[in-house]
Amino acid sequence: WRERVFRIVVLCAGLVFLTLVLVFQDWLARHPSLLLYVRDGFLLYTLVFIGWYGLAQLSVVNVLTFSHPIMRGFQWESFLIDPMMFILWAFVAVTLLLWGRGVYCGWLCPFGALQELTFQLARRFKKLPFFEMPQSVHERLWALKYIILLALFGVSLQSLSQAEYLAE
Repeated sequence: WRERVFRIVVLCAGLVFLTLVLVFQDWLARHPSLLLYVRDGFLLYTLVFIGWYGLAQLSVVNVLTFSHPIMRGFQWESFLIDPMMFILWAFVAVTLLLWGRGVYCGWLCPFGALQELTFQLARRFKKLPFFEMPQSVHERLWALKYIILLALFGVSLQSLSQAEYLAE
């Protein structure tokens, strides 16, 4: 943790800023252009700092890895190995209860940030094709991701390394 003080401070500052954005979201919603700049700026922070520099991309592999110590004898050491992941997990757990999964999926996921920023960039180039999936396809794919998560969790009970391989 001492070796990563800079990363921890920058991550905590970003999470405090995001908390303020969430607390004052009604005010920000009344200023759409400001909200756009704040959101895009934070997505860049998420992509560059959290994702590329801090390597703190939470994924299903982390869920599987962290579920095993809980089921087989909890020890703090397994959770405290990577401070960026620990702090991010703690923040996501709290905000999940307060604001739902949209905080992580919409603000803190580097992969989602990359997708959103790429989409915005693509819309600026009018010649790139754009289409939306039909709602029926979206609903089926939405359910499929939870079925896959349950299957991976079941596999992880037998072999964590096999579940991580299948998740990748």
